[in-house]
Amino acid sequence: MRRLSFVVCPLLLLSVAISVSAADAVFAPTNAADARTKALQWVAERGVTDKAILESVGKEWAVDGETLSAEDVLQRVIRTLTLADAEAKKVVDACQEAVPVATWPREVVAQTDGMNEFAMNEFARQHLRLFVGRFLAQRQLYEEALEVLVAVDPKQIVDPASYFFQRAICEHQLLKKADAIKSLGNLLDNTQNVPERYKAVAVLMRHDLEQLKDASLGEVAKKMSDVERRLTLGRGGEKTQKVEDEIIETLDEIIKKVEQQQSGGGGGGGGQGGNQNQSGGAAGDSSVKGATAPGEVDKKDIGNKAGWGSLAPKKAAEAKNVINRNFPSDR
Repeated sequence: MRRLSFVVCPLLLLSVAISVSAADAVFAPTNAADARTKALQWVAERGVTDKAILESVGKEWAVDGETLSAEDVLQRVIRTLTLADAEAKKVVDACQEAVPVATWPREVVAQTDGMNEFAMNEFARQHLRLFVGRFLAQRQLYEEALEVLVAVDPKQIVDPASYFFQRAICEHQLLKKADAIKSLGNLLDNTQNVPERYKAVAVLMRHDLEQLKDASLGEVAKKMSDVERRLTLGRGGEKTQKVEDEIIETLDEIIKKVEQQQSGGGGGGGGQGGNQNQSGGAAGDSSVKGATAPGEVDKKDIGNKAGWGSLAPKKAAEAKNVINRNFPSDR
C-alpha cells in the first residue's frame, strides 16, 4: 500500500501542476521586433524576389525604435501578408464593405491548407483568421465570426487582446454566457497590455452577464435584440423562429407567475383594493399606455413584414401591461 501511494502521489502532483499552469496561462502581445522577424521570415519562405514588393515590406517595418501598439503591429502583419502573397490579398479584399457578406473567405477556417495554390503556414493562417473574424464581428455576423475565431490560437497571434475582445463580444451577443465569461476572464485577468477601451467594455459585459438570470426580462430583452439583428440581416429562418418562440414562451411564464402572485395575495376581500385590481386587470386586456385606441400597440418596422414573434395585439398589450406594472424600469 505504501508503494502504491508513493507512486500515485507524484502523479497527482504532476496533474495538479499541469492544471494550474493551464489556468494561469498568460497571453502577451508580440513586440514589434519579434513580429518583424516572423513577418520577414514568412516573406522569405514565400520566395518573394520582386524588388518593389520587398521595398514596400521593408517600409512597413522601418519603425526606427518607435513604440507600436499591438493593434499597429497587427495591421503591419496583415499588410505584409497582402503585399507578399496574392491569395492572402484576396482574403483581405473579400472583407470589404462593398462585397456581399455571403462571400466571406471560409477557407481561412480550415485546419489544413484551404487555399488553392500555396501552402499557408500557421503565422499567416492565424492572423488572417483573426482579421476575418474581427471583420465579421464588426458587421454583427456573430455566428460566422465565432466560427472563425474559435479556430484561432491566441498564443500564435501578435494581438491576443483583440482576439479575446472580439470573441467575447460575439459570445455576449449570442447569450453564450459561460463561454463569454471565460473569454472575458482571459482578456481581463490573463492578457497583458489590454487597451483601456477594451477593459472598460469588458468589465461592463462581465457585470451584465453575472447579473443576467435565466428566463428573466433581461434575457427576453437580449433575445428580442438578437431577433431584430437577425431580421435586419435578412435571416428569418428556423433559428430566428426558434428564438422568437423562446421569447413568447418566457413571456407567458412571466405573466403566469405574476398573475399567480396577484391572485394568491388578494385574499378574496372586497373594498377599494379589490376594485382597483379588477379595474387594472380590465385595462391590461384592452389598452396600453400611450396607445391610440383600445387593444392597439405601436408596431416597430425592422425591415421584415413578419415582425418578431407576430404577437396578436391583445397578447402584446397584455404582456406590456404586466411588465410595466410589476417590473418598473430602473431609475
